[in-house]
Amino acid sequence: GRKSSDEGIRMSADYLIGQLTSYKIKGGNNDSYKQNIEAFNKTKSDKYFTVADFNYADSYTYNNAAYQDSVIKGKDIVFAGYGIHHSSFNDFSTVDITDKIVLLLDGDGPVNKYGVKLHNAPVVPSRDFISSQKPRAVLMVDPGFKTYSNYSSNSIQFFSKQNGDIYPVIKINELLANRILGPTNKSVKQLLYESEDNSSSLAFSFENELTFNGNNSYKLADLNNIIAIIEGTDLKDEYIILSAHYDHIGTSYSGKVFNGADDNASGVSAVLEIARVLTIAKKEGNGPRRSVVVLFTTAEEDGLKGSEYYVSNPVFPLEKTKLCLNIDMLGRIASKADSADIAKGYVYALTGNYRANDSLFAVIDSINLLTTNLSIPLSYSSLYSRSDHYEFYENKIPSVLFTNGEHEDLHAVTDDVEKIDFKALLKRSKLAFLTLWEFANNPNPFKEIKTDKIKH
Repeated sequence: GRKSSDEGIRMSADYLIGQLTSYKIKGGNNDSYKQNIEAFNKTKSDKYFTVADFNYADSYTYNNAAYQDSVIKGKDIVFAGYGIHHSSFNDFSTVDITDKIVLLLDGDGPVNKYGVKLHNAPVVPSRDFISSQKPRAVLMVDPGFKTYSNYSSNSIQFFSKQNGDIYPVIKINELLANRILGPTNKSVKQLLYESEDNSSSLAFSFENELTFNGNNSYKLADLNNIIAIIEGTDLKDEYIILSAHYDHIGTSYSGKVFNGADDNASGVSAVLEIARVLTIAKKEGNGPRRSVVVLFTTAEEDGLKGSEYYVSNPVFPLEKTKLCLNIDMLGRIASKADSADIAKGYVYALTGNYRANDSLFAVIDSINLLTTNLSIPLSYSSLYSRSDHYEFYENKIPSVLFTNGEHEDLHAVTDDVEKIDFKALLKRSKLAFLTLWEFANNPNPFKEIKTDKIKH
């Protein structure tokens, strides 16, 4: 299933390296094919949350946004309402939370009995203020008695480009919160009721013995983008990114494998074939003028983590990168595809802009009219931010996603190779190749289409 935390992703990486080696395409990261994205295997210790000698096992989950694993122990606790620090409402006016364990209600803040908010705070809780006060930990109370059961498994941990909170956050349910509140003779429901009947904060301090064991161990994971380089000729110091993600979502709870034949083995296959053809062209003396970076990203399904890492740690200068051409799902028919488009053969070529004023789409459209003559429908623009090219687009690099769009087998165990439309995959891959070829060879591809070269 090629899940980022499982052995299948490493087997897939080895397969890709084997293919690239057989094509005699050299590694792109200082002659290595691998770019480790600095994710970590997180091994969870035996967790426990103890209040007054009672051990809780399924009433909490640990949001380790701060990447600060520790044993949290103390008796000084502060209930601070919804954690609002604002001129219109202040939950901290009468309490000090420094080095204290802070208990907060999870939600958008207090409202009166008519449902009208009692504050104008833009963000709840006020994380910047809370961070500045350096609490020992924050316990977020999720009203209700939901049982949390997602805390026992090991996982891959990614370090985000966004800074997390600098304090540990533990989400707890109402059962555990009531136990913590025991010495105050108050309950979560009572506090919620009182918040609707009071225009000022209900904050107060109290004591209760509390221990949370949050120790985890971390080890650098063998999780890699796979990068190869086909060097250009006279424009070799400029780069075209040709990408596809090779990870998927693993196995179901019952052990069935998510094969991901369309998502995204189809895109990987297209990129491999385009790379193979480019090396043949180069061997025959007709290689690309610009260098083509073949980039197979990992951890796309985890939130574009592979491409996020690449653009934060580019192997080739982003300022010299002229285009990202990304392929994600290319071998199926979308469930919402129009019958006329299906009959003609179609592909979505998404560029992130309204295409009537989009020079990148104009180039692709011109190439298509001269060659593959596919239908390129307008829809599915919502997919644009959901695949790896988007990280390049965010860094001001022209980027296009070639895709067949969503279908009923997306992220299902039924996304199997038997359902791939290989004729459609081939024709769409040709358009992707010709688009790449134009951008790899034309000094000014946005100004002039070299029709004779395309026809050839």
